Amino acid sequence: MIFTGFKRKTNQIFFNKRIAELTENSTKTTSNKVKNIMVVIDDSSLKDAVVNELSQLFSISKDSIEILVVKSKRAKNEVVENSISPKDFGWYGKIKTEWLKEILTKKYDLLINYSKVENLYTNLLLLHCKVIFKVGFAHLDNRFYDLIIKCEPTEITLFNKELKKYLEILNKI
Repeated sequence: MIFTGFKRKTNQIFFNKRIAELTENSTKTTSNKVKNIMVVIDDSSLKDAVVNELSQLFSISKDSIEILVVKSKRAKNEVVENSISPKDFGWYGKIKTEWLKEILTKKYDLLINYSKVENLYTNLLLLHCKVIFKVGFAHLDNRFYDLIIKCEPTEITLFNKELKKYLEILNKI
């Protein structure tokens, strides 16, 4: 459809305007301990493994870990729990679904982005969420993150070990 391109372009304009504001108004992080985590992944098959590993690594309950699966496309009748797609965003980066608005209004102590590729809608999600400390891979846009770990996106266990090491140094866990 022709409007899909226009919608994507307006979202890109919104993103470019908001990322400039974000970098100008960067806030200092506090030394709060990590109690709840938001995880962004692009592969739903890793969902359970990531939750189990993070709950053991940080000694927190599985209920305090929120997972969002980012999909590039979603079929009309496909329902995957806690998954987002371009259909969840309207014009100028506006969020259309109520459950996503509820998730993004909660405050999280830590956001971990396990995405393998750069995605406009993942970046819009990162702009909207209220998180104290954000972590991601080095190949992603570094303007969003407080901590960037350089390793391959497939090496999740190594990423988590390094993350734990740095969070202990920063007195977050």
